[in-house]
Amino acid sequence: MALSIFNINCKNLFEVRGEDVPFWIQQFQDQGKKAIGFTGEDLYTEFNLETDYKLEILKRIEWDDEMALFGKPALCLIGSKNYTLQDLPKNLIVCLPYKYKNVANKYLKSLEDQGFTFKKIYVNGCVEMSCSEGIADLIIDIVYTGNSLFRYGLQVYDKIMYSDFLILGTKESLINQDKEV
Repeated sequence: MALSIFNINCKNLFEVRGEDVPFWIQQFQDQGKKAIGFTGEDLYTEFNLETDYKLEILKRIEWDDEMALFGKPALCLIGSKNYTLQDLPKNLIVCLPYKYKNVANKYLKSLEDQGFTFKKIYVNGCVEMSCSEGIADLIIDIVYTGNSLFRYGLQVYDKIMYSDFLILGTKESLINQDKEV
């Protein structure tokens, strides 16, 4: 998903991957340029943006899309339609996007506390096929429309977090001469 970064006077618009938005904002700030970025709450939660990038949420926009299965993007634990989480063995292989490593590991820790153990496979890109092809027992991924769930015979076992739309930057990014934008 490409998300946007604007310089504050909106002369320039750059489209970059959502997880790269903090890096680009920081680069512009380091050059003395004012910039804000738009990304999902899931990525904001994954990275320590307040500490590592000195970014804050300037505005949260509630995501409400009737085309989205849950009304907004949701990071989910997903597996085969043929089972429930309770039916699965306690030793499992889980495939997850590397960009959600921190959030996913924190969630998986809660399942490990319930007696599960996981071999974790981190990938960049599509994870849905890993269950249907027998590579993994479970996946963790963002669900939007749910089309890939139906395509690969999957179901959501648990919703880990919902994601709203965030505008990131610093308050200084919004100050334009003597007035605020």
